[in-house]
Amino acid sequence: MLRHLAGLLAGVALAPVLWIAVAWASGSLPRLVEGEVSFASVASAAVLCLAGFAAAYVAAARISPLAAGASGALLTALALWPAVHPASMGSALSWLNDESSLYPGGPGTGTALLLGALLLFSAAVPSRWRTAVPAAPAAAPEVFGVPEDTEPPAPVPDTVPQPPEVPPTVVVDPSSAGDPNKTTTPFVRDESGTVWAPLNPDAGGETR
Repeated sequence: MLRHLAGLLAGVALAPVLWIAVAWASGSLPRLVEGEVSFASVASAAVLCLAGFAAAYVAAARISPLAAGASGALLTALALWPAVHPASMGSALSWLNDESSLYPGGPGTGTALLLGALLLFSAAVPSRWRTAVPAAPAAAPEVFGVPEDTEPPAPVPDTVPQPPEVPPTVVVDPSSAGDPNKTTTPFVRDESGTVWAPLNPDAGGETR
């Protein structure tokens, strides 16, 4: 409620400012178009641009639409006053010189009517009356998590090398290998552990 009340007061205060700016600048702008470069002609172009910026902000900003509606309604009423009820205008504005640029019906009437219609239309748009919904806070990115759309990593193959195959040991019988004198006869200790004796008793004491 407070937002709309502030918008209404702001629109009522903005309307006469826009009317004065448009009425004065519209009277001096034709001089700039004709090639007369002076402070008044250049200032009139700047004032008209500022008035357009202010009207565009009120029409598009996320503020109460009553600001645009109030200022637009007053501007439209001032521009159409001479055509709707000129008698009441003469009595109400008797303190103002009818030759002044601020008098309704002057050169700024067309521009004021254009701004007033624009502001009224922006206030009538239904989306302007909806409550602004605060944006949802952005979700914090996962630092250690894995995104859902990421494929799982491929399994790592077993890279441990297998031991080489050892060929089987071939045991050769010394008696079938040719000359038994050229072979080595294994020895073992006897029961006392002090004397070496051949492993094969049939080989006798023959050693290489």
